[in-house]
Amino acid sequence: MSKVDALDKRIIIALEDDGRRPYRDIAREIGVAEATVRSRVNKLIDRGMIHITAVGDPLRLGVEVAAISLIRVRPGHIIAAANLLASFPNVRFVGTSFGSADIIIQTLHSSAQELHHFIADQVPKAIPEVISTETFQLAEVLKSSWEWRTWFEGEAGVKS
Repeated sequence: MSKVDALDKRIIIALEDDGRRPYRDIAREIGVAEATVRSRVNKLIDRGMIHITAVGDPLRLGVEVAAISLIRVRPGHIIAAANLLASFPNVRFVGTSFGSADIIIQTLHSSAQELHHFIADQVPKAIPEVISTETFQLAEVLKSSWEWRTWFEGEAGVKS
C-alpha cells in the first residue's frame, strides 16, 4: 500500500470540515491546480484510503445503546469470525487485536435487552467458535474523532 505524501495530507485536512467543499476552493487554499486536487482525491478514494461520508454521533442521533465488546474465538477462526461480525447491520466497527481479545466490535442497539440478545444469542449461534465475550455499554461518548489534522501535524509537521 502506498503512503500519502504531504500534498495528500493537506487535501485530507481541507476535506475534514466539509467533504463537499469544492476542489477549486481547496486548490486555491493550498496553491495547486484544481485538477491536481480532483486527481489526488479520486486516487485516495480508489485506494480505499479515504471515504467522504457523514459521520454522526449515535447517542445524539437517538440510538439507545452503544456498546464495545471484546470477543475471544478459537485459534484459527479469528478472521472468519471478524468477517461474519462485520456483516451484522448493527455492528459499526470490527477490528482484530492482540492481548485479551481477538476481536473488538462496536455495536448499536435499540435497548439493553436487544444488546443482551445480540451478545447472548445471535453471536454464539452465528459463530460457534466464540469462546468468550466481555461487553461494555457506553454511557456517554466524550470523544470520537475522525480528525487527521492533529495526527498529520504531530507525525511530520504538515501544516494545514
